[in-house]
Amino acid sequence: MQIPPYLVNERYDDRYFDVVNAIEEAKHIFFRGSGLPDIFAATRPGRKEFRIGETGFGAGRLLIALLDFLDDCGAKDLEIAYHSVELHPVTSKRMAAILGGFRNEVGPLIDLLVHAYGSLDITRPGWHRIRLVRPFGRLTLNLWIGEALEMVHALAAPCDAWFLDGHGPKKNPSIWRPELLLAIGEKTDAGGSCATYTVAGAVRRGLIAAGFSIDQRPGFGGKKAVLRGIKQ
Repeated sequence: MQIPPYLVNERYDDRYFDVVNAIEEAKHIFFRGSGLPDIFAATRPGRKEFRIGETGFGAGRLLIALLDFLDDCGAKDLEIAYHSVELHPVTSKRMAAILGGFRNEVGPLIDLLVHAYGSLDITRPGWHRIRLVRPFGRLTLNLWIGEALEMVHALAAPCDAWFLDGHGPKKNPSIWRPELLLAIGEKTDAGGSCATYTVAGAVRRGLIAAGFSIDQRPGFGGKKAVLRGIKQ
């Protein structure tokens, strides 16, 4: 199947995501894979705030999938701080085109994100904030325009979960470099998790060095396996 040009990140010669079942793929690998349902179920009294980190915002596919996942999970009064980073931000028009293939599944969420994202000055580096109110509670997107290591160092508090999704190690090796993975480990709460599509040996070793215990979990679609880490 020929991939439309707008679905390919020309800087890395790699598509933003698999064009088939990408929303369900995200839920399987990153949300169930990082144990979000278990985290929510084990919430201690009085705590309903969760901090999530993401490497590689792209067109916001994981965020759209997460909003849909949380809307359907039955949780209430959650406060989600979603920290993400993008070195080469797309325009809101291109975001709409990239996400357009999911319109039948999550069309209202796409419109919500594209409208809010369009109000940001993506030419300005540093933090940008979007607040979204949903049935599960509120999600605040803190989007860092710039380099991933800068974003991780700029975090004021560690995260409960990390979604590592900045193209594969062969296409974008800088976002998988040991220095960055070590910083991510330092900005993860004990018992927190990370999940990633890649099972590359260098990534596994880097995450172990960063303090995660790593196990291989079933993949999705044509992918046999993916990785999950728990911070020790």
